[in-house]
Amino acid sequence: MPNNPYTAPDELVTGGHIIKETSSVTVLFDDIHYSLSSGQLNGGFHHTLGVRNQQLTYHIETEKDLPGGSVANYLAQEFEHIDVPVHFSTALLTSATISLHAYTIVQESDTIVETIITGGYNKTAHRAGTGYCYEERNGEFHTPGTINILVFTNKALTDSAMVKAIMTITEAKTAALQNWQVESTDEVQKYNINVDHSLAKEVHTSATGTATDGIVLTIDTNGDLLTDAGSYSLFGDTLAKAVYIGVQRALTLAIEFDD
Repeated sequence: MPNNPYTAPDELVTGGHIIKETSSVTVLFDDIHYSLSSGQLNGGFHHTLGVRNQQLTYHIETEKDLPGGSVANYLAQEFEHIDVPVHFSTALLTSATISLHAYTIVQESDTIVETIITGGYNKTAHRAGTGYCYEERNGEFHTPGTINILVFTNKALTDSAMVKAIMTITEAKTAALQNWQVESTDEVQKYNINVDHSLAKEVHTSATGTATDGIVLTIDTNGDLLTDAGSYSLFGDTLAKAVYIGVQRALTLAIEFDD
């Protein structure tokens, strides 16, 4: 087991118990929180008692090859050994090594943002709009999330602010990749790669993310209610800094130990 200097603590400062296992990181709450998740288990807006990043440790061709026959059913089964109702849980799937997750906390004034991020980009780094690798049909499956981002805060957000927060998280992730000079991978076959650059002042090939990223944003419904999570706001800036630092920490670990 590599010595990970960024491993998550046992407790979140914003409230939450962290369970670190060989192939998963789970955060459990004492009371119901509210999340916006890109995960296939209870994705979208959802009340949550548990948030999880689950590593898939073997290769599959279609969703049907998973236990339960789908990503959602597989993730639900993985929650069974933890005493949390599945309908109050959400989770992401990743192929990145869970033990190499990176924890970050950033605080400004009384605003706290914590992140737990898994990373890696060699096989899935991608510039948005430069071609696709597969068409979702008949359960065809693509390698699961590479940069998965779990975010926690002591603040409450309106639904619209939570959507804005997802935009800020994505922008911060992209900024981290650009400053790392990560290029879009050519390891996979892509289709429809032609892009209309006629209005572009300059054309770049750097990755804007990986093709399989996931985000779960969890807020404290008892916290101060905010209506803006854009990067001009104190909250949005704190959020962006936490994600920016966390993504780079996760990529550092992936390069050092997992390549």
